[in-house]
Amino acid sequence: MSATDPRPFTFARGNVAKLAALPRYATGSVRTRFRNRDPRVWAFGSAFGLTDGARALLRAARRLQPSPRLVWLVGDEQQARRAGALGIEWVDKDSPAGFETTASAGVLVITHGFGDVNRYAVGGASIAQLWHGSPLKKLHADSSAALALGPLSGVPAARRVMRQAYRRGTRRISLLPVAADTFVPLMCSAFDLTPQQVRVLGEPRTDVLFRGSAAGRRAAARELLQRAVPGLNGRRVVLYAPTWRDGEPDPGVPTTHQWRRIDSWCAATDSVLLVRPHPLGVGSYRHTSRYVHLAPAALLPESMPLLWGVDALVTDYSSMLYDFAVTGGPLVFLAPDLEHYVATRGLYLDYAEITGGRWQTDWDGVVDRLERLDADPASLERARAHTARIAALAHRHTDGRNAQRVASYLQQLTGS
Repeated sequence: MSATDPRPFTFARGNVAKLAALPRYATGSVRTRFRNRDPRVWAFGSAFGLTDGARALLRAARRLQPSPRLVWLVGDEQQARRAGALGIEWVDKDSPAGFETTASAGVLVITHGFGDVNRYAVGGASIAQLWHGSPLKKLHADSSAALALGPLSGVPAARRVMRQAYRRGTRRISLLPVAADTFVPLMCSAFDLTPQQVRVLGEPRTDVLFRGSAAGRRAAARELLQRAVPGLNGRRVVLYAPTWRDGEPDPGVPTTHQWRRIDSWCAATDSVLLVRPHPLGVGSYRHTSRYVHLAPAALLPESMPLLWGVDALVTDYSSMLYDFAVTGGPLVFLAPDLEHYVATRGLYLDYAEITGGRWQTDWDGVVDRLERLDADPASLERARAHTARIAALAHRHTDGRNAQRVASYLQQLTGS
């Protein structure tokens, strides 16, 4: 199993490409400056494709009265085929038609950056930046890593231009919905926004975590997981979901000895370990056994619908910890590079507070922790109580209507 990309995306590569494209940004700004945008046209795009928060919002927007025209800006043929299969109007974001659609839409919905749609035609639109998770690690202009320029990093003018470009670009955002008050000042800082732009409406991507009964959510999630793990049946599922490290290998990959220990623990407890690398992650997961399965985004595109079927989450600095906390299951933290990560990327919240002062530095520690949770009911109860505190910190709205709130707010904002 492997999550290795021969040319992994990094901040430096992305930022150098943005600097090289400055003339195109300037041309696009001129072409869109005096365009009349139609508030009844909403254009969507996402680096994840037709999944997650953007698709949840599109579904909610279809129920608005009157319903706007909804167009997806696709990035490749696979996304185009999926849009067609879902009955969603689509256009190639990088084509002339993609420029025109982006330039004329009153509302643009993105989840990562302006490149989710046609990045050269966003000026003047009402932009909804859904993002793709509540922040623990520092984002955008708050993190020096996000401003990396590779060979150009030693050029002070280039770094200054990059920081200004980030700030100038993100100030265009009209709405960035967040899940809880905790995250308002963090997103305001990262994107140079005001609390009027960062609103606690809930994240559309998390609606699936709250709809229906707990038993119904569990059954639906287990059905999805069964597709990735044939014969799963009633076996316990531990999910490992590491975060992205800007092109650096995941330091949490188990050693050969640790893989064997994981297998032994799974065999003894009738469990499986699902490894879900970050879509941009770098690392090798070549261990093959009946107890360890790879669950990449290519196989299971969305993570939110899976979480109620997971019995324990192993993670590091991923925002998934906030979402999994809704299920009440125990969290096991694996942070082999905490000092380096804090120094290079940075965290918004104190890691000791988020973890309850307990994290592991390798997989031997993770298995020790899992064994302790099995053997000691008091430890398991304390772990669940800590999970509940994280859930309360991270989610204000628990009614499964986040997408509806965001769609209604955008309709009011644009008068459509």
